[in-house]
Amino acid sequence: MSISFLITGATGKQGGSVISALLASPSFSPSATKIYALTRSPTSASAQRLAAKSPSISLIAGDLDNVPAIFSSLPSPPTGVFSVQVPGKKEVAQGNALIDSAVEAGVKTFVFTSAERGGVEKSANNPTDIKHFITKYEIEKYLEQRTSETKGKMSYTILRPVFFLDNLQPGLFGRVIATAWRIYVPVNKKLQVIDSRDIGPFAAAALLDPENPTYHNKALGLAADELTFEDANAMFQQKTGQPIPTTYEFLPRLVCWLMDEVGVMFRWFGTDGFGVDVERMRGMEAGKGLRTMEEWVEGTFTKGK
Repeated sequence: MSISFLITGATGKQGGSVISALLASPSFSPSATKIYALTRSPTSASAQRLAAKSPSISLIAGDLDNVPAIFSSLPSPPTGVFSVQVPGKKEVAQGNALIDSAVEAGVKTFVFTSAERGGVEKSANNPTDIKHFITKYEIEKYLEQRTSETKGKMSYTILRPVFFLDNLQPGLFGRVIATAWRIYVPVNKKLQVIDSRDIGPFAAAALLDPENPTYHNKALGLAADELTFEDANAMFQQKTGQPIPTTYEFLPRLVCWLMDEVGVMFRWFGTDGFGVDVERMRGMEAGKGLRTMEEWVEGTFTKGK
């Protein structure tokens, strides 16, 4: 039987990591599986590099503002869908439209990247006061509702990653974020982190084996490491010879004042925080390659030095 997957955000870090994980999986059959990689610009350099990875990849031009047109452009309905949206005013509308089109097309499984909100029970019931957590919570609930209405014809997997290490990339933005971590999260409070690329193996496993009880109609919190700022700073200094790059405290305070959502989020990191069982994640087959913050620093700040 022919299998196909529609991957949104295909040229981004999450969608790209899903495609890489699919291609690397022993369960992936290049001759029997097609990957429809959604991109707004198939002629872009990033899209062309993606397509060159495998003849199994077909670039699909489309925009999540018009999801029905995306499905109409596919040679046949996909078996599975990976859904990731950019936070913003259109997020819920785009996410829900993708779910609706998947149901109408007879998609077998739908994998959605959401956000972790404090552990299994809290994430299921508490949207928090953080705007981009709330929107993902709303999409989660709509996915659960629409999946239930299919009476078993479509299943879902919800992946809930924690704080992205990508936010600490070299540059002013990363310095501002690192300083906000130092300011707003108490010294004894650990922050759970993950490299966005490590979402890929979990999403690929859910798409390739949707009947697996680990993924079938389940939500999983994803985290690779947990550290206090002091722990992270000590590790960073040991690896690079320098402390974590930070900046003047007034900059993150200004950002958190001008962008209230950012302030609410960092205060939530300090008062509530994520609640993933990191050891359980590492014990899963898809979690064997999870990068610790130390490994991420080695690959980001010390590579080539």
